[in-house]
Amino acid sequence: MKYAVALLLPVCHFAFAGGLSPASDVGRKAGPVPAEKAGWKLHFSDDFKRSDLGDDWKTYQGNWSLKDGALQGSGCILSTRGFPDDSWGFTRIECEVEIAAQPKGSGPDLDVLMHVRPPDKYERPPWTGGYVFRLGGLTNASNRIVRDGKDVGAGPHLAPLIVPGAVHRIVAENNQGEVRFFVDDKLIVEYKDASPFVAFNDYNRVGFHFGSNAKVRNVKVYIKRLDDTDRFI
Repeated sequence: MKYAVALLLPVCHFAFAGGLSPASDVGRKAGPVPAEKAGWKLHFSDDFKRSDLGDDWKTYQGNWSLKDGALQGSGCILSTRGFPDDSWGFTRIECEVEIAAQPKGSGPDLDVLMHVRPPDKYERPPWTGGYVFRLGGLTNASNRIVRDGKDVGAGPHLAPLIVPGAVHRIVAENNQGEVRFFVDDKLIVEYKDASPFVAFNDYNRVGFHFGSNAKVRNVKVYIKRLDDTDRFI
């Protein structure tokens, strides 16, 4: 099998390219395809039904704890599990998030991080690399996808985007450069990345970056290896 020449280059040198789907399309497409039907393989899952974080998560910033089957806190926390066997591949994360009060301030509110570099290999904060799927950014005014620190588009302004006390279902995926952000089974932002991040030694973590105290439940992380698929974009 032959892959695009770009895969022979270091991941950190991938060029920025792509485009956002028209706003008229976003929000009207079907919800996410079930992971197994779309060829994703479960890498790890966490229901947080224990008393301590354990070895799969490491706090980068802020305070995080487990209570009543939920990971809760603010700041940034990352998974410690990289992509298995140093394989090239793509990532999908599913989870549920809940915030108790209306977000305040102008910073990010609920960020899901994907293809993040391990902090010991990256001198900048984790949320400035890889993909950031932002729910309720700009004081709860928009949902967004950020690529390597650059905003690549926003979804429809469907206010309120974060409903205090509501449990929002999140599905975020990089499926061979088809970068999609689903909230409550609706496609909010879709981005076509011509040179997508591919997990190898770097860009192989997931995590969360919350500007307000929030809860996360039922995390599932899936992978799709290049050698598991017959094609690359």
